[in-house]
Amino acid sequence: MAKSRCSRVFLVIASSWLVFAAGCGPPSLTLEGTVTWDGSPVETGTISFMPADGRGPSIGGELKDGRYRVRAGKDTAVGAKTVAITGIRKTGKMVEAGPPAPAGTMVDDLQSISSTESCEIVDGENKHDFDLKSSGK
Repeated sequence: MAKSRCSRVFLVIASSWLVFAAGCGPPSLTLEGTVTWDGSPVETGTISFMPADGRGPSIGGELKDGRYRVRAGKDTAVGAKTVAITGIRKTGKMVEAGPPAPAGTMVDDLQSISSTESCEIVDGENKHDFDLKSSGK
C-alpha cells in the first residue's frame, strides 16, 4: 500500500512539473510560406531571415518542395527582415554527367537559384510567399 501511495504522489508531482515547464518557454511564432521560381516550386534549398538593420540573430530553415516552416522566438524574429533564398530546381532537361560517371550517363539538369527579398515579421501569424522570377521573364 505504501509503495502504491508513493507512486501516485510521484506521478502527481511529475505531471505538475511537466505542465509547469511546458508553459514556461519563451514566446514563439511560426514563419511559413512558399517559394516559387518562374511559377514552379523550388524543390530544395534554404531560407534565412536576417534583421534588416544588421543587428541581432538570423533565423532560417530548409526549403522542401517549395515550402518552408520556421519557428523562432518572438524576441529575435519580430521586425523588418532581409530574406536570403538559395535553392536548386530541375530544369526538365537531361545533360551528360561528368566524371567520374561513365561516358553517356545522363542526369537531370539543375538550376541554381539565389535571391534576396524583404518582409516584415509581426507578432502573430506570418505567412510570406516568395514568387521569384528569372531575369528573362
